[in-house]
Amino acid sequence: MRMTTASLLAFLLLIFAQGVFAEETPQADQKTPSKESVWKANIEFGYVATSGNTDTTTVNTSVAVTYEVEKWRNSLEIISIFGSAENDTTSQVETNAERYFIQGKTDYKYSETAYAFVLANYDDDRFSDNDYQTSVSAGRGFGFITSDTSKLDLELGIGYRKTQKKETLLLSEEAINETIFRLAEHFAWDISKNSKFEQKLSADVGDDNTVTKFYAGLSANVAESLALKLSLTATHQSDVRGDAEQLDTITAFTLVYNF
Repeated sequence: MRMTTASLLAFLLLIFAQGVFAEETPQADQKTPSKESVWKANIEFGYVATSGNTDTTTVNTSVAVTYEVEKWRNSLEIISIFGSAENDTTSQVETNAERYFIQGKTDYKYSETAYAFVLANYDDDRFSDNDYQTSVSAGRGFGFITSDTSKLDLELGIGYRKTQKKETLLLSEEAINETIFRLAEHFAWDISKNSKFEQKLSADVGDDNTVTKFYAGLSANVAESLALKLSLTATHQSDVRGDAEQLDTITAFTLVYNF
């Protein structure tokens, strides 16, 4: 189902108009937001190397930064993954994984339970069917406090995605541009003072391709600012060419530094 530019603009205007109305409507139980500025950042690093009969190396790093004030919340995430392994035929060590992912997001909070968002990301996976994939979307988010130690965010939006397909011996280079509908959820649970569980699920639905992403991570502090994390990341592309796999998964054990 394709949408015209006018339909896209009308949808976005409706989203933000509803938010403004919600902001102007007083709520008896709404708490006064804190005016304190908050910076949060963490760096993750994971490294695995084997030698002997087989030489392999895997390195994954990520940096996440969040800045939040009374009405605004801005976040930036950068992820890189590199892997190499020994070729059984040539005995040469060759790169078998290389991926770079960047995502930026801005939220405008109408109230404690509603916000508007703008999200942009760029994904470059050397060993995927795509040369790169980039998208931008905007919409509304709704926050729910499920308990004293957990919260759930749900998001609905619309946007635009460009997928640049690689040129191969059998297939030509191709650019796919399409309107997308975005559905997403984010669940965070402070299990205890020193452990946390986080889970994310999103689906960017387009006419040609649906990109579904899942993340689950369990972390435990080993020091005040240092934690160990076990995580699973899965990305599914509904439309791929040739022998490319639809599903990519990453299981990682990383060291996390929070500051």
